[in-house]
Amino acid sequence: MMTHPDPSSGKEQGMTPILGITTQVIRKSKWYKDVRELGFDAVEINRRNSKLHFNLYFLEKVKRYIEGVDVSVHSGTAGMFQSHASFTEANLSVLNAEIDVCRVLGASQLVFHLDDGILSVENKRRLGEVLARAADLGVDMLYESNSALVAEDALDLLESFPGIGYVLDLGHLNNGHGKGVLGCHIDDFLRQVRHRVVYVHASNNSGKRDEHIGLDDGTLDWRHVLDSLDLEDVHKIIIEVRAMEMVEASRQALHQYLEEGFAAEERLAVGAGG
Repeated sequence: MMTHPDPSSGKEQGMTPILGITTQVIRKSKWYKDVRELGFDAVEINRRNSKLHFNLYFLEKVKRYIEGVDVSVHSGTAGMFQSHASFTEANLSVLNAEIDVCRVLGASQLVFHLDDGILSVENKRRLGEVLARAADLGVDMLYESNSALVAEDALDLLESFPGIGYVLDLGHLNNGHGKGVLGCHIDDFLRQVRHRVVYVHASNNSGKRDEHIGLDDGTLDWRHVLDSLDLEDVHKIIIEVRAMEMVEASRQALHQYLEEGFAAEERLAVGAGG
């Protein structure tokens, strides 16, 4: 499981995060043919939106199209532990299969969600078995909170599994705050998770629902949020807007933010050395 910073990610200390894009912006059944045209070094394949069959022949075909791109996978599961035992078994089986998908595609990271609320001891045990298998196979499991972020749920999960990384979704953070369910001030939450955040989903919204709009089109002060993180620990920032026409403005805003931050760090380093 992932340590912090992640030595297996290839990200050296002091490097800025890799900017990437979700495949959900590609509205085609053969989305994989357009991945290279997006112009990003990293791509997150969202199995909820993009067809990615559990079929070795199909996966090998997809792999040829995405060769040379830093790939991660977003789980197609919407939760995990259900009142019907068969549903829970199905979700766990899907998650295990997605670990194997990552291995076939050469994707080192699998982003997953859990149910709202704090998991029971038994469900944590069952989840732990999946996480241990992923670690044995070299796949980093990254936990993402649901669309209205509840700090207590996230912190309990991260405390229970100190080896996994956290995906900070900016839109989910804004929803948790806007809907009054976060349970603390945004800055308090960020202080508690900043050293666990290894991956960011970048979009914005009104604080009422998960709109996946451009970074400068919503109510969250996303620059302040990124300022509050240790970006040396963040391997990827994935732009997760809902439509292609929203991508470029967010890409440019992130590029400018990261370049200005890197330049400021360089000036500080030179001043300290002098």
